[in-house]
Amino acid sequence: KKSKLFQNFNSTSPPTMDDKLRIAIVNNEKCKPKKCKQECKKCCPINKSGKLCIEVEPTSKIATIAEPLCIGCGLCVKKCPFEAIKIINLPHNLSKLTTHRYGPNSFKLHRLPTPRAGQVLGLVGSNGTGKSTAL
Repeated sequence: KKSKLFQNFNSTSPPTMDDKLRIAIVNNEKCKPKKCKQECKKCCPINKSGKLCIEVEPTSKIATIAEPLCIGCGLCVKKCPFEAIKIINLPHNLSKLTTHRYGPNSFKLHRLPTPRAGQVLGLVGSNGTGKSTAL
């Protein structure tokens, strides 16, 4: 069963301000919707237009962001008192090159090389980006 959040968009034509795809990351350790006034949800221009881009269910432990609806304005990032939200803009061509997604509103791995027998493979990136998990 789809949540109300994901029933409010047509996945073939998301309402974006430009031609970029977005990843919305909500840090589940930092997001505390019961301890804030849910500023992210209240300031979102898509929510103000009547659609649910950012939703916090009464039983939710974190906010959920519908990436296809997100226009990348960054207001939720600025308004979150716990700095729990990141919006990352990606070119559309990466959507076809996703190797793995850890779940809704978590990070994706793109264009990872395939390990081959007898060859050395190195992955370089900042901590917490899923390099070890991907292997």
